[in-house]
Amino acid sequence: MNQMPSAASSPGNEGPVPGDLQFERAEPLPGPDAASGPQCVACKQAIAKTYFHAQGMMVCESCAQRIQSGQQAPPALSLARAALYGGGAALAGSALYAAVSITTGLEIGLIAIVVGVMVGKSVRYGSHGLGGRSRQILAVLLTYFAITTSYIPVFLYEQIKNQNRGQQAETAAPKIAERQAPVSLGKVVAILLLLAAAAPFLSLGSGVGALISLFIIFIGLQRAWHLTGRSEILIMGPYEVEPAQ
Repeated sequence: MNQMPSAASSPGNEGPVPGDLQFERAEPLPGPDAASGPQCVACKQAIAKTYFHAQGMMVCESCAQRIQSGQQAPPALSLARAALYGGGAALAGSALYAAVSITTGLEIGLIAIVVGVMVGKSVRYGSHGLGGRSRQILAVLLTYFAITTSYIPVFLYEQIKNQNRGQQAETAAPKIAERQAPVSLGKVVAILLLLAAAAPFLSLGSGVGALISLFIIFIGLQRAWHLTGRSEILIMGPYEVEPAQ
């Protein structure tokens, strides 16, 4: 590929990035008799003088620069911003997962896919559209954190509900309760987090439904991984647009 002008990768640089484009399906180019001439498959604008090939498809110089810059490794400092955006999406996804479980009484595994998409897109947005292995690992960890920690509010809700039932039973038939040693809050939180992290695997003995839920969780993690990956798109050019005969 001939040397191409570099494009600065910045939050305000609008245009396509590799994660937003698809080059797997060929699109027919306008014929030689088309009044508008050849068009860029990314921005759909007419190409006047020079063009590039991205995976064999015609793109304008501006889009070629943006695609090339979008494949660069993201700066290390943007990882903190990606973690901030991804963490917010993970908390929202955890709350959504827990709310559905509490209100419906069912564990709907398909929400794991929604959570994976939420976290993956948020991490990518926090990285200014750039992807990479560190972003993929971050997105997978945050997605798994969002899914597993959603079991904690569901567990607490069930405990409170059962405790209220127990208090009502004690009111009808009071008895002397043994005094128990208090448990520290930190220990309780640590135990809950460990149980939540292992919860998807602890339920494997409950039958085929648990296997299906675990598979759907895997799909959610896979979506988060895919959305934060760095695409490798081959850029070739520049080429001159042939004048109309």
